[in-house]
Amino acid sequence: MSVVSNRGGRSNPVRAESINIGFAITSPHGVADVRVLESFSKIKAVTSDYSMQNLDELKTQIEKMLTDCLTLEQATAFFQGSITLSPIGTFAAENAYEYDEQIKEINRLYITPIKSKKRSTVSQKRIITELKDEFERFGIMGKNVNEIHDHKVVQGFPLSEEEGLYAELLLKNGIYHLTETLDFRSTNFKQKLGDTAVKAITMNKAKTVWCNEVQTFLVYAADPSQERKYAQQINMVDNYADKMYNLLSNSDMSAYFEHMMDAAGRGIHSH
Repeated sequence: MSVVSNRGGRSNPVRAESINIGFAITSPHGVADVRVLESFSKIKAVTSDYSMQNLDELKTQIEKMLTDCLTLEQATAFFQGSITLSPIGTFAAENAYEYDEQIKEINRLYITPIKSKKRSTVSQKRIITELKDEFERFGIMGKNVNEIHDHKVVQGFPLSEEEGLYAELLLKNGIYHLTETLDFRSTNFKQKLGDTAVKAITMNKAKTVWCNEVQTFLVYAADPSQERKYAQQINMVDNYADKMYNLLSNSDMSAYFEHMMDAAGRGIHSH
C-alpha cells in the first residue's frame, strides 16, 4: 500500500510522490495479515499530513475489512485516494518459517530496504549447502520443519520467533542436535563479530529452552591463519558449543557426520 503526497502548496499530479508504507496479505482461509512501517521517518520525508496514529488506524481498518467483508481485489478497488493498494501478487509458503522469510523479503524489497550483506550470505550458504547435500545423500534431510518428528535434519526450526532466532539445522532423536555454522573465510572482520554473537545467542537460547535435552555443534570454516585471526571469536562461541568441527578438516567432518547419522538412527562407516 502507498501514501501519496502532492508536495507544495497546490495539488500537482506531475509532482505527486508516493511511498510504500506496508502490505496486506490474505490466506486461502481468509485470514488477514497487514504489516506497516514501524518508523515515521519515511512518511515524514514526503508529507506532514499523515501520522503514525493514522497508519495504525489504517492497519486496523484494512484488517477488519479483509476479515469481515472485502476480498483483496475489492479492497484494491476501494482504496483509490491518498492511500492506494498496488496490484496484487502471490507467494507460497509451506510452513511458518517459510512464511516469515517471505514477509522479510517483501519488507526488505519494498518497505524498509536494508544494506546488502551479499558476501556473508553467500559464505554462510556455502557451508549450509555442503552439509545439506551430505544429509540428502544419506537420506536424512527433511523437506520441512515437521519432519523433525521423523528423525530428519530440518532447517530453520523456530527457537524463539519473537526474538527472530531459528536453528540452522536441527535433528531430534531422544534429544535435540543443533548445528550452527560460521564461515571465517570472509574478509569482513566486523561482520564476523556480529555473526559470532548471533550463533552464541542461538545456542544459548536452545540450551535455555531444552536444558539438558540438546547438544549444540558449530561447523565453521577457517584455515590456520584464519583460526589465529579469529581466535577470540572462535573461543567465544566455543563457550556455547558442545563440539566444534572445522569444515576444512576431513577428520572433523567424518566425526560430525558419524555423530549425526548415529543420532538419526543410522550407521555410517565411511565418508
